[in-house]
Amino acid sequence: MVPISSQSDIAYRQIKEMIFHLELLPGTRVPELQIAAKLSISRTPIHDALRRLAAEGLVVIGPHRGATVTCFSEAEIREIGAIRMFQDILAAQLAAYYGSASDFARLDSLADACEEAAARGDVYGRIRLDIEFHMAISEISGNSHLVRQQYEIYQQIHLIHISQYKDIRHSLMQIHHHRPLIAAIRSGDLSGIRTLICQHVKDFYHIDPYLIRCCLSDQGPLPPEGAAIGPDQGA
Repeated sequence: MVPISSQSDIAYRQIKEMIFHLELLPGTRVPELQIAAKLSISRTPIHDALRRLAAEGLVVIGPHRGATVTCFSEAEIREIGAIRMFQDILAAQLAAYYGSASDFARLDSLADACEEAAARGDVYGRIRLDIEFHMAISEISGNSHLVRQQYEIYQQIHLIHISQYKDIRHSLMQIHHHRPLIAAIRSGDLSGIRTLICQHVKDFYHIDPYLIRCCLSDQGPLPPEGAAIGPDQGA
């Protein structure tokens, strides 16, 4: 007998794979009985897997209705895009400080693989590798809490990108900032990092121009240690 926990892991991976390959479309119900039969397991590990996917924002579990694949509204996509923009900037700027030559070489390899997948029309591979590229930057940051938050938001980003895919030209446009971003991280160009990431996400997510200005504004030098931040004395 396979332990329930192992069965849950198998179900989790299977359902996520179906979602990320659009075998289960956003807004459609997850067919628990069919998946249980396909995997030769009971519905208990299926339920466990669905709870994990719900925690990641990939499915919604409704009372007496089972689970459906998340269908993000335009407003939700804008909100997720705003979170991604600020967290990506933080991750990349930390990576510029903590990254090593081998870390940057790994980013180069992922950028290569992403471009190759896009060139051969492998939509699913291109999106998966794009997620891996950005998660690799987060991992280089050395901040475990940021990595965890990035993983959670990038699961939802993965679903959004799959469901919003248009054509190969659109796919290539999504990755053309990778090389300049690696160069900016490698050289420690913090201003360039902010600019590139804002350009990378603003159109796809329809980011509020005010938030773009917040990211790109020059805040000037930090106040001396111990100095008051302002009338509110910080938070």
